[in-house]
Amino acid sequence: MEWERQRTYDFEAGKEAKAKESAIALLEKGISPETIAECVKLPLEKVLELQKGILVVNEGI
Repeated sequence: MEWERQRTYDFEAGKEAKAKESAIALLEKGISPETIAECVKLPLEKVLELQKGILVVNEGI
């Protein structure tokens, strides 16, 4: 039974990682965070956090 729980956890972690990857790509294309949150099923706060991370990297901070 434990392997089923781990498999479910791994699947959910993979879905979230893919959603974050998609959100970053869309942010880099200039799509609004609100639209991205709705489309990739991430909380708006998480998308805004990813956007801040992109700005920091692009500004060289």
